[in-house]
Amino acid sequence: RFVIDHYLQERPRRTIWQGIDIVNHHRPLKRYMQALLGAGLVLTHFDADHVGGYRAILGRVRTVLHGPNDGSDDENTLRDFVEHGATLVPATRGDRGRLGRLEWRVLWPSSSDPREPGNPSSVTLAITPGPECDNTCLSGLNLGDLPAVEQRRLLALGGIPPVDIVKVSHHGSRDQEPELYRRTHATVSLIGVGADNEYGHPTPETLEVLAGIGTTVLRSDLNGIFLVSRSETGELRVWRERQSEPRFTLKAEE
Repeated sequence: RFVIDHYLQERPRRTIWQGIDIVNHHRPLKRYMQALLGAGLVLTHFDADHVGGYRAILGRVRTVLHGPNDGSDDENTLRDFVEHGATLVPATRGDRGRLGRLEWRVLWPSSSDPREPGNPSSVTLAITPGPECDNTCLSGLNLGDLPAVEQRRLLALGGIPPVDIVKVSHHGSRDQEPELYRRTHATVSLIGVGADNEYGHPTPETLEVLAGIGTTVLRSDLNGIFLVSRSETGELRVWRERQSEPRFTLKAEE
């Protein structure tokens, strides 16, 4: 079992955040990840639950932005991408670029404050509207599996923008800094997590933090695939594959 937490897709007139829960084999992953062809991929870190299914998209991405590797297995993963035509870009704070009409910026890891590979060096990415954006553009903060200690360091460094969407760190574990989530003012929080996992993720403590900031929580264990987009009038629209609520909702009506 593995989970692709989410990816960002820039279409001609709309930006979509999508969450996918993929189980056991690659065929569904290939179907859902067609949109990655010719695009970029972010490997926040190299834990198996984040990169275990990477072979399904070899040859489908041109650029791989990645965190620090931790030995030969991680190096082999990166080598596979290179052999299938991808360019590798080690992520460090201050890196930036464009994705369609959107702009992305790396907030962590920091070359001035290096941490061990894995969760402490998990790539943290801010996505913000560029100058060509209209009402349909979204903004977001992807925290990977960043622990609370590094979340506090991120707060100290500054530069955290208010966003529409935050990807909750480490599958909703209790290792969080609540002030970071309050600082984002996020309308929607995404949690990529396996159903009935033995870790108890997401934890009640983290769900309580998210409830306290009034964000709408989308969970892959409960909702399966989910989509978040904006209408041409700027209304935030959420679609869930599984939910007792209507499959389409507007935040303004929730």
